[in-house]
Formats: sequence, C-alpha cells, structure tokens
Amino acid sequence: MRRLLRTVALASLVATLAGEAAWGHTFPAARHVVVQVEPCELVVLVGYRPGSGEPTETILSRAASAPKSQLLDALRDVLAAFAMAPLTISLDGKPLVPTNVRAKIGIEPGGARPMVVLLVTYPLGAGKALELRTKDPRSTRISWQDRRSERVTISDAPAQGKWHSGVASFLLSLSPSWGSSVCAAPSSLSDSSPAR
Repeated sequence: MRRLLRTVALASLVATLAGEAAWGHTFPAARHVVVQVEPCELVVLVGYRPGSGEPTETILSRAASAPKSQLLDALRDVLAAFAMAPLTISLDGKPLVPTNVRAKIGIEPGGARPMVVLLVTYPLGAGKALELRTKDPRSTRISWQDRRSERVTISDAPAQGKWHSGVASFLLSLSPSWGSSVCAAPSSLSDSSPAR
C-alpha cells in the first residue's frame, strides 16, 4: 500500500512538473561524487539532481512513458542513467565494471526537481593509477577517502575529504605494494562447504 501511495504521489508530481511553464530562475545540474577506497574494492556514492527546466522535463517525460505501475522504477532508472552517463572509472586505463548498484530517488526541498543517490561498488585489484573522468566537469564535484585501506599513495594525492570542482580527470596513485593475490577470490569451495 505504501509503495502504491508513493507511486501515485510521484505520478502526480511528474504530471505537475512536466506541465509547468519554463519561466523564472533556472538552476544547473549538480553531481556530487564521493570515492571511497577500500582494500579490495572501490565504493562510489553519486548524488545527482538535473538542471531545472528542459533537463528535468526530459527526464520526467522519459519516465512518464512507462506504465503507471512502473513509474517509480522508471524514474529511478532514468535518473541513475543520467547520473552515471558522464562518469568513467578506470584502473591503469582499463574501465572498471560495477559489481553492485543501489539507487534511491527523492525530490529536492520545495519539490521542483527529482534527485537520485547511487551507491556503486567496483572490484579493485592490483594497479597503479585509479582515475575518475567526467565529461561534465562544470556540474561535477569530487571528494575521496582512503578509509585506512593504505591503497592510496597519500603524498601524491589531492586532499581527502574536500570537494574538488571543475576537474575533468581525477587521479589517485595506488600503492605498488598491493599484489593481485591480496584481493583474489578463492577459486573453489572446499569439500566440507555446504552447497547453496
């Protein structure tokens, strides 16, 4: 019942926002990316809010084309795609592929624009250079944390816990002491392990 009420409320919001006149103040898109380096994985938190006016209308119209029962999921998926589209994360020049993605959607205070928060996990094996690139540096702010993983060469890295704006490429040098065997998954289960 609760999900149904949220879907109805969101459908009403989409219809209201899509029908509003494009006048008044406009606000640019905002993308906040927090990179957390763990011993064997990379956890990336992405918060995204589209620009007001036409960018928001484009997202809402794409989501509104879905059946009403799937409207909430469609809006989440469209926002997530827009949030991640300009971002590329690579290790030694090879793009990383996420192992897990979770998304939550909401509406900014005042109800003018939808927004999404994504938690994306990537495997992080042996490598020397971790790079985050964005095709949209004007709307992207990046921060990072090592979280005591000792993977990042701190002396070569930008300041932790601070926002870095307007950069198209964000590079972290990784410690060469990490070997691929440290993060390797076991190749098989032992005979005493229960089957699942």
